[in-house]
Amino acid sequence: MTDDTTAVEPQMENTGMSSVPPPPVEALSISDKFIGIITEPAATYENVRAAGARTSDWLVPVFMVAVIMIVGMFLRFQNPEFMNTIVEKQAKDLSARVESGKMTQEQADQGLEQMENMQGFIKISGSIGAGIGFIIMFFVFGLLYWLLVRFVMRGDASFALILSAAGLSAYISGIDQLLSLLLSYVTGSPFANLSPTLFYSADMSAMSTRILMLLNPLSIWAFYVLGIGFEKVAEISRTKAMITAFIFWVLLSAMGVIGGFGG
Repeated sequence: MTDDTTAVEPQMENTGMSSVPPPPVEALSISDKFIGIITEPAATYENVRAAGARTSDWLVPVFMVAVIMIVGMFLRFQNPEFMNTIVEKQAKDLSARVESGKMTQEQADQGLEQMENMQGFIKISGSIGAGIGFIIMFFVFGLLYWLLVRFVMRGDASFALILSAAGLSAYISGIDQLLSLLLSYVTGSPFANLSPTLFYSADMSAMSTRILMLLNPLSIWAFYVLGIGFEKVAEISRTKAMITAFIFWVLLSAMGVIGGFGG
């Protein structure tokens, strides 16, 4: 006699059972981030937020920009117009000190003579100093970025994530530096950049010239992308992110105009 009953296997309910965690997000490669920051910055920064900050996010672009600045500054020092500008500025500073009674005319003449004798050293130290100065300022502003984003804009981002955001946007700054160097070679002007001053003979001693040099679309683009970076890695609104980025654009612009380095 056969048993017509069918054994029913017990069914386990999933209620209360722990779910399998999603796999970790894989970080984009250095080359993908370079391309992504130019073509799809929002998606690139979303990957940085999800996968975590990487040292290469800032190390590679910052080193790249520093090297470009060192080479570019050294080549500019070979331009007689650039050196004449430096000598003339130094001569004006010394004349002002003589007029104010802080030094004698003889001391001022000795200072200019020493400067002419040390032009080789000035070229090397000035070139290396440009790269080192950029690296130092990157970390100084990185700290200021983080303080503003974290405590004023109430963003949720570590210092490492802010460095990643700033570092990746520096790829665009590197492109800007390369283009400026190329324009300097083509035009013969050591101060050439992609601004309205490219289309006329600019006088760097004029305040209007230095202001116009700030209208560089690549420089503005870099800070716009930086704002997107703050938005994505710190999870703040686009408005807050752009305010943060362009506060520093205004600050750096003011420093450049006042210091005579509007480009």
